[in-house]
Amino acid sequence: MLVLVLLAGFGCSSSQQTTIESGAGIQSTAESIDELLRLAQSRSGFEASALSIQAMELMLDDGQSTRAGLIAAQLPEPESLPGSYQFRYALVRAEIALYRQQPEAALAWLRGDLIDSLENPAQRVDDYYLLLAGAYRANEEFTEAINAYLQISASSDQAGDGELVNSIWDTLIHLDEASFSAYAASANSYESRGWIELAEVVRSNQSSIKRQLDAITQWRRVWIRHSASTRLPQELDDLRRVWDERPRHIALILPLQEIAGQAIQEGFFSAYYQALAISREVPRISIYDSSDVRIIFPIYDEAVASGADLIIGPLSKELVNQLQQLPELPVPTLALNYADDTQLRQTVLYQFGLAPEDEIAQAIDLAWDAGHRNAAVITPRSESYMRLQSIFSELWSARGGNLVSQAAFSGDGDYVDVIKRLMAIDSSEARRDRLLDLLPRNTLEFTPRRRSDLDFIFLIANPRQGRQLKPTLAFYFAGNIPVYSMPSIYDGQENESENRDLDGIIFTVAPWVLDSSNPLKSEMSASLRQAQGALQRFRAMGVDCFRLYPRLGQLADHQIESFQGATGVLRLSPNQQIHRTLDVARFVNGIATEIESYANNRN
Repeated sequence: MLVLVLLAGFGCSSSQQTTIESGAGIQSTAESIDELLRLAQSRSGFEASALSIQAMELMLDDGQSTRAGLIAAQLPEPESLPGSYQFRYALVRAEIALYRQQPEAALAWLRGDLIDSLENPAQRVDDYYLLLAGAYRANEEFTEAINAYLQISASSDQAGDGELVNSIWDTLIHLDEASFSAYAASANSYESRGWIELAEVVRSNQSSIKRQLDAITQWRRVWIRHSASTRLPQELDDLRRVWDERPRHIALILPLQEIAGQAIQEGFFSAYYQALAISREVPRISIYDSSDVRIIFPIYDEAVASGADLIIGPLSKELVNQLQQLPELPVPTLALNYADDTQLRQTVLYQFGLAPEDEIAQAIDLAWDAGHRNAAVITPRSESYMRLQSIFSELWSARGGNLVSQAAFSGDGDYVDVIKRLMAIDSSEARRDRLLDLLPRNTLEFTPRRRSDLDFIFLIANPRQGRQLKPTLAFYFAGNIPVYSMPSIYDGQENESENRDLDGIIFTVAPWVLDSSNPLKSEMSASLRQAQGALQRFRAMGVDCFRLYPRLGQLADHQIESFQGATGVLRLSPNQQIHRTLDVARFVNGIATEIESYANNRN
């Protein structure tokens, strides 16, 4: 909500005669408004309009936007008022539009003729630019909003005001990658360049709070005259406290006899040693093997008794369910799976996993945004995969889409039959057979026809299965139907020749798997066993577990909205579950290629 300050200094001598002075026996805002409206009714022409404008400004200060809107609509010929009052009226109308969640209407008032009528442009003071910035932000025009805020920095003594600094920073970090790059290229003032540099050092060091703090300190040495150097945005100012309050002893509970547990541990300690190379300020780590554990409480209590002030684990859904049922937990806990009960029971139990629901939901968003409404789904024939098919069906139907066909394959050479059923080719062939029975002629020509009511196919498969299914679709006249898939379709291996059979498939993927230039990933590939597919994703999860440990409080307190992790952009839901937004890629000439238009909007 934007508060409009009374612009008493804009009036001429006649306007000053119509202003209600304090100390006139009026004790409340409501009484002031009523008195102004009473006086307006007793006057005519300019004086009546001036009094009405003052009353509307007070109404907006008091949150009475509906009442202000009714009076504003009745004000006769505002364009005939002196320039300063045209300006004030335009601000009133813009703020009313923002109250009504009509940012485009607000921008029309703020960029209209009434604003241009002001004789001295320098009088477009802070209130105007605050409203303008608010309207741009509400309309998701973040670059324009930043420029409006910077007008205040350049033209007033509020440059170092905490609210203004926070607003600029909050707007700046809302820029997607493409918009940020474009803004950085166009920024040419000391203030704007300083903001860009600050955002860049914070973004580029997101994996380590210690690195961020060191980078901010160095930035302040360079940009000593910048408004944010004097007063950092609150989010950055809080980083020191967040770092000082970080956990100092972490207990890691993992099934170390299982491949998934081993991969998470590998990722966790790789990130740990990377942090150790930056600073000796790393937590003490205690490890507990939960491979044969069926009841979580003894091993959990042992971890607590060891002095751990953060527990990461367990991985088993059954063990997480047990923790979820406790009335309270003694220390913050980052479980590595999601409990079946989604109710928030404990504020210190965080849940983080590689949930296929996140991956399916994002694929649905991609297909829906592309304009697709009629779907088919192909999945392996097993209980776990049929569950994923059911999740897709439920989420797609809830979105408003139609599921017009579905099929399951065993992988034992039944791909042709599965595709025929999915595309109704078998029905077409059955019609041919009936015709042959009726018209037994050897010269009958027949071309099978596939169903025409499909917009896209959702494919759940691994790379080997996908390499057989995708060409089979093309053979049966479905090569032009878009195919969307999950991370399982890509094993992270650059196998260009074999992956050509996957060309065209659009899929979600963890940034870690797609990024071949990641230094930590390169180190792990050189020093650890080779990992593909799911193991790569579990290693990325381990990396995120370590990098998340000091940031759980930030996410819970909404100091940050998201965190760029190795498994995706991480966000904390109201029930303390951490969900991922993955990268999006397409197979092009056998190479998994990130789709930049989605990369620009993932934050």
